[in-house]
Amino acid sequence: MTIIASIDGTVSPRLIYLHSDTVGTSIHPLEIYQEMRALRRTDESLRKFDLFMTMEGNISKGGGKFTERYAILKNTRIVPYDTSHVLIITGTLITDDGFEGIFAFDKAPLSPTTSVDIAYIPPQVEVIEVATGGALTAEENAWLRKLHEASYNRRLHNPIANTITIYEDDKTTPKHVFDTNSDLSDITPQ
Repeated sequence: MTIIASIDGTVSPRLIYLHSDTVGTSIHPLEIYQEMRALRRTDESLRKFDLFMTMEGNISKGGGKFTERYAILKNTRIVPYDTSHVLIITGTLITDDGFEGIFAFDKAPLSPTTSVDIAYIPPQVEVIEVATGGALTAEENAWLRKLHEASYNRRLHNPIANTITIYEDDKTTPKHVFDTNSDLSDITPQ
């Protein structure tokens, strides 16, 4: 899918015109950014302008929390495709002069009869860094080992005895035998 139809760097603010492929779709600002970068690599006339937008994020909020990735329009606005439709933006989009969301768009170049609704849906996330101290506790290690055994070691279901046997790593020595008739929320080894 093509995102950008054209870019006009000669006006202020500069304008990124969206392509007809964006009609009725969801777009993340990262997609616009990636295509803008690709166009600047291949179109010599766009290289004379400063970047139209940047992607930033992972900025510390303190306490091990960080922001999600977001796009910053640099003296630039986005113009939706000139046909009536709903445009869904699924990421954070801000301008370098302090606006966000629908205010990052310029509908002035559109035909007077065109109605474009912009559904701005920024993610409700933050990145959290969890310090583990470098090692698992003995209890965490035992729990992880049991989970691994239950997932990867040899298992044998005996439908006559209604049991499931989980074997040791050697695949021959039984480690746990579970009764399948019991309530699954309270499975205990026999």
